[in-house]
Amino acid sequence: MAPRVKKEDMLIINRRTGKALQCAGAENGDVAVQAEVNGSDAQLWSPVGTGRTFKLRNKLSGKVLDVVGGGTEAGARAQIWDDVADGHSQVWQWLKVTATYRKLMNTQSGKVLDIVDMREDDGAPAQIWDDVDGAGQQWKLVESSTAPAEEEAPQEEAPQEEAPQEEAPKKRPSRKAKALLRPPPRRRKPPKRKPRLPKSGPGARPRQPRQRRSPRPSGGAASPKSRHKQARIKQTAAVCGCLLFIPLPYSSPEVRRGWGGMSS
Repeated sequence: MAPRVKKEDMLIINRRTGKALQCAGAENGDVAVQAEVNGSDAQLWSPVGTGRTFKLRNKLSGKVLDVVGGGTEAGARAQIWDDVADGHSQVWQWLKVTATYRKLMNTQSGKVLDIVDMREDDGAPAQIWDDVDGAGQQWKLVESSTAPAEEEAPQEEAPQEEAPQEEAPKKRPSRKAKALLRPPPRRRKPPKRKPRLPKSGPGARPRQPRQRRSPRPSGGAASPKSRHKQARIKQTAAVCGCLLFIPLPYSSPEVRRGWGGMSS
């Protein structure tokens, strides 16, 4: 689908150089060149015709964009010339590249408008060339009302006082955050052990003689602790002996009679 062509005066700006297409003069045969954008009448073009194909009329000269000698080979220069009825080399068509940029194709040769030798200086002539993937063949349409005017000196703005910003409420840290902020536990140092002395040798510990208990005399008096122990043993033996000789309650005749009466 061909892009929609605007009817009002417009600037044709090259994508690679950022310069506008303009005519070098107002006479037949004056070449079309690129120059810095200034919005003058030499840089304003308007489409003539309806449909997908059209002619581009220059506002300064009133002539249309053409190819020198009606050439169809690559490198033929672009010029301005009077609008003629059978001028097939004066008919152009837009080929969409992006939403902003497009290519300008000459319908007679099938080649697109380009800048000679990819030059970037003012006055570099325009030509037709084979359609290649290059930014030098892409053009942007800008309305004359939006053409850049003379730049005004920037005015110094008075410094504005910054309003005090309210501090946001602090959020409580989560448990994980607290655990990360918590210092690691201290490790307890192992207790210092005294060095062991060798059992034998120059640094050996002096061995103390073992104290032997003196034998207890056989006929002597016993100690209080021994006497208390012997008394407890005798008391326990007496209690156990008494229990062995206590008659059982059911062995007496009275108990038997009582059990017999309960059973009858």
